[in-house]
Amino acid sequence: MPPARKILIADPDPETVRLLAPALRQRGYQVHAARDGSRALQVAILRFPDLVIFDERSPLLDARTFVRILRTNPRTERIPVLLTGEGDDPDRARMGMWLRKPLRLDEVLLRVEQLFRRADASRAVGAAADLEGNLAQIPLTDLLQILSVNRRSGRLTVERGGQKAEVVLREGRVVDAGYGLAGAEKALWRLLTQHEGQFVFSPGEPPGTDRIERRLDDLILEGLRQADELARLRPALPSPDQAVELAVGPEEIPADLHPVTAEVVANLAAPCRVGELIDRCAASDLESARALLALLDHGYARLAAAAPAAPEPAALLAPHELHALRTRVARGRASGARTIGKVVVTGGGPLSRQAALAGFAALPGFEPMAVEPGLFGTLGRLALGEGVRVDLVELPGDPEQRPLWRPFGAGAVGALVLLPVEGGGLLDELVRVLQVPVVVCGPAGAELPAPLRDASGGVALGGSDAAEALRALLAGAGARAAAY
Repeated sequence: MPPARKILIADPDPETVRLLAPALRQRGYQVHAARDGSRALQVAILRFPDLVIFDERSPLLDARTFVRILRTNPRTERIPVLLTGEGDDPDRARMGMWLRKPLRLDEVLLRVEQLFRRADASRAVGAAADLEGNLAQIPLTDLLQILSVNRRSGRLTVERGGQKAEVVLREGRVVDAGYGLAGAEKALWRLLTQHEGQFVFSPGEPPGTDRIERRLDDLILEGLRQADELARLRPALPSPDQAVELAVGPEEIPADLHPVTAEVVANLAAPCRVGELIDRCAASDLESARALLALLDHGYARLAAAAPAAPEPAALLAPHELHALRTRVARGRASGARTIGKVVVTGGGPLSRQAALAGFAALPGFEPMAVEPGLFGTLGRLALGEGVRVDLVELPGDPEQRPLWRPFGAGAVGALVLLPVEGGGLLDELVRVLQVPVVVCGPAGAELPAPLRDASGGVALGGSDAAEALRALLAGAGARAAAY
């Protein structure tokens, strides 16, 4: 049984201790108390508490000095300090390290649990070679602080809805970021507004030049401040899909513009959508939005007729099909918050294989991989949404490698066979032995080859389009009995 966590309450008001101590002890915590900052420092150095709740009115040693001394001692540098006081401290409140008095017991207990969850995650990050999960479970601000405390170096990739973002860390410092067309601080601040998405941290010494110099706490606080300001401006802003253009000639616009406003004017040389305009600007989203609003207010810019929006690609699987596939895949491979399935691909000549790869590449969420012809390997990865991914893996056609088909195909949810097919050994292995659903992709009007016609069920003709054949296979893999 792990030892009980220790909490130090530093507060000159005994009523605070009488309010908090019984409830904390009831939850299994050891509680120590101190009425001034000097005594609190002694207890912290002697007892090494897991958390300090420090009131800003504590005499003899102020909160700033107390925290600075803790951070200079290697044995106490990671002890979280939750400050309390009767005023407001927006910056620390944003970081989850401030509570306003009078204290509410339920709020204190919730904050204590949050800080301990963050500490547990920090220890897990320090011990793990890599890390993956979902931002819905651990906020990005907490994740970055954990990586910073553990002085990790590497790349943090965040993916949601087909969009990818990347944060580069060097010894715990954020040194670069990218999100769409945005880079450096702008990209990081935009990413801080995301509360969902799969993340993967890959350790390693990152190459390249550092484009971000600020301390992490400053970056987070500034990013959250800008997000709040941008949220207040958003009702006055045109929608991201609304087109804007200059309302006057460039010569009628004052020459002494603010640099950000001048950049917005330059990017409006041709009409464009608001979202694209803000993307193109090197300035932050907030600064670019303010500049655009100023140009609209002064009549230098105006709304334009929106260009027709490109139709969004239809989802490959319907929601119920995706749910059924997730259930099927969960019996095979899973990685953290992801559910990863496997589809084996075989058969086909050079032309049919090339056509199939082109069809896969057109699917939303498909990421091709380089594979040498004739070898085992992953042709590509298809992200289907909601954390479900399918790897398309090629089986070699060399008969000498046939004994490897059984272990290689283990855990597959289905097989996609490209026509033409030589011999029936592989097909018999797929259908009879591995007992996976098989979809054949061939020319329109083609009949199933004899080895497939003779196989005991589990085979369907998916037509000439490889993407549609894959869709049929995945939908059938999720509801195998009904589809085959």
